[in-house]
Amino acid sequence: MTVIASKNNQSSFTMVEAIMALAVAAMVFEALMVILPQRKKGQTQDLSTDVQAALTQLGRQHYQLDQVQTREIHLRKTSGKPVTLRVFKNYLVLDGPHNGRVFLLRGIDDLRVENFGTYQRLTVLSQGHKKASGILFLPKTKQTIVSREGKDGQ
Repeated sequence: MTVIASKNNQSSFTMVEAIMALAVAAMVFEALMVILPQRKKGQTQDLSTDVQAALTQLGRQHYQLDQVQTREIHLRKTSGKPVTLRVFKNYLVLDGPHNGRVFLLRGIDDLRVENFGTYQRLTVLSQGHKKASGILFLPKTKQTIVSREGKDGQ
């Protein structure tokens, strides 16, 4: 038995396959041209939204209000560890001797705190001279000490 090799057995793209590949590439390119500008818009959020989101997160992490000053707030975790909310090198940070430094917002030049007793209004000034405010609702720290006997009911 003899096998005859011909030049037609080489694999190659047909004209239809090449046109289909170009059409798919054009659709992908068109989709990218639509998606990329929308993605860029989504990255520029409102400063007020960012400030309020950071303050809401503090409430969800069970911080308690210890002391309020004009440019910083001293807080405590329920475990008793103290932290300070303040501006450090153009960042709004949560500073603690045991927890390190947590960066909440960048591009912040100044922080002003107004104490209204049951809540605090924080106003930040960004590097772009934008002003934004947010409300912080935190319970005050309790100074009462419960003895072990009181917990056990003895």
